Amino acid sequence: MKISVLTTVYNRPEHLRLLLASLAAQTRPPDEIIVADDGSEAAAAAEYERQLAACSIPARTVRQERNGYRLAAARNRAIAAATGDYLLFLDCDLALLPDAVAVHERRAAPRRLLCGHRALLDEGATQALFAVRPAPQEADWEVAWRSADCRELELAAHQFVRHAAFRRWRLARPHKPKLLGCHFSLFREDTVRVNGFDENYVGWGYEDDDLARRLYKAGVEPFSVITEARALHLWHPSLAPQALRRHRDRPNRAYFRRWRVPAFCVNGLQKPGST
Repeated sequence: MKISVLTTVYNRPEHLRLLLASLAAQTRPPDEIIVADDGSEAAAAAEYERQLAACSIPARTVRQERNGYRLAAARNRAIAAATGDYLLFLDCDLALLPDAVAVHERRAAPRRLLCGHRALLDEGATQALFAVRPAPQEADWEVAWRSADCRELELAAHQFVRHAAFRRWRLARPHKPKLLGCHFSLFREDTVRVNGFDENYVGWGYEDDDLARRLYKAGVEPFSVITEARALHLWHPSLAPQALRRHRDRPNRAYFRRWRVPAFCVNGLQKPGST
C-alpha cells in the first residue's frame, strides 16, 4: 500500500518543519508528502521548498493563488496531485508520534474512514519543540505528549463510541460520528467515490462534516484511531476571535443544512462541465 500524506499550509514554515520531521521519524514513513500551499507569501513558499528538498521522503508542493482561505479547494488540489492509493490528511500544525502512520496502515480497509484527533500543546511546549535542532527525536515527542492537554481528545473518543452505537441503531445524525478534518485517512477510491471535498464551502468550517456525511451515505464506515494514532497540535495564535469565526461560518452552516445532499458533490475533484 502506497501512503500519501496530504497537508495544507499558509505562512507556517516552522509548523510545517515539525510536521515533516515527525513524518520522517515514523516507524512506517509515508511514501510521499503533498503540501498544498494556499497562496503563502514568497518568503514562506521558498522556505517550504527548501524543507521539502531536504526531506527524506519524496515531497512536493501544489499551489493555489491567494483568494481568501479556500481549504476545500486546497485539499482537492492535494488529492489530485497524490499518487498513493491511501490518503492520510493532516493539518500543518500537527506533529505525529512515531507509530501513528503505522496505526493508520494497520487499521486501513476499503470503505473505512479512520478518524483521528490531536492533543493540545501550549505555547511553551511548542516553542520547546521549535528550539530543538535539527529536529526533535523520539524522546522529545514523548516528553511533549506527556505535557499535552488530552481532555478534548478523550472526550472525542467517548463521543465517537456513543455516536457509533447510535449509528448502528440508525439514530445518529447523518455526519456522526464526527470527522475532525485535521487528522483522518481513507483509501483514495473512497475519496473519489464522493468527488472529494465540496468547494462550495469557502474558508473553513463544515467542510469536514459534509465529507463525513457524504462518505457515510456512500457506504464508507467510520472507525476510530483517536487514542491509537497519537498526534500533537502545535500552538499558534488564533487567526480570528470566536465571534468573528461564527459570523464567517454562517454561509457554510446554511449550505451544510440544505436538504437531500447527494453522496457525490457537484463542485469537487470533478467540476461542473469537466469530463
